[in-house]
Amino acid sequence: MRYVKITKSEMDAVLRAEKGWICNRSGYEYVYDFHLSQIPVIIKVMSSVRVEDGRGRNKGSDAIRVFAVKKANLDKKARVVAGMLKSRRVNRVSGWEDRLRQLVLDTLTKVKQQYRRRP
Repeated sequence: MRYVKITKSEMDAVLRAEKGWICNRSGYEYVYDFHLSQIPVIIKVMSSVRVEDGRGRNKGSDAIRVFAVKKANLDKKARVVAGMLKSRRVNRVSGWEDRLRQLVLDTLTKVKQQYRRRP
């Protein structure tokens, strides 16, 4: 397994702003948010790319994490009220881009399924 260093520009190429992804900061790491338009949920991607130099962390703490949280309403400024889906990881090895896209789509599908099951 060959680890690859990921830069912010590579993450920006996968999670594109024109598709609705918003890049924020959480501590020393870039976080990408995607606000769903019809249900009050944010899909979050913790990039593991450091803010100070735009490069990935060292091996061991370098996985990209994808999860979902509920927010109070559909407004983009609404506060987060609860977690929804547990974090799942994408290891930073060759082909991480395709696995990240697939995990984001899978998370989106699971979020929609949970909302359909609600009474």
